Amino acid sequence: MSFFADLLRRLLGKPEPLIDPGERVRLALARMRPADRRDAEAVRQEAIEDFGSEWTADEWPSGKVPFLGHVRPIDIMRKPKGRAAARDVLYRLRCGIYP
Repeated sequence: MSFFADLLRRLLGKPEPLIDPGERVRLALARMRPADRRDAEAVRQEAIEDFGSEWTADEWPSGKVPFLGHVRPIDIMRKPKGRAAARDVLYRLRCGIYP
């Protein structure tokens, strides 16, 4: 879905189309610049190690996370600060200090 189609869908208040979490992650990674993609894939790899499976690791960044202000980690991982925030959430989950 293009940026403008997604924006229009949100402005009209239409529900989000159902997309497989793995597909959402793959699409988001494919749209990133190569250097950002490598770093985002490293965050995804950390999630795979923490959650124990690719499915769960892809489901986590595809869902809205309350600790990140109810945004999807995959949506903010385009920027270095977003990837750092996603890593911070994973660290908190790992240590059991997630609210």
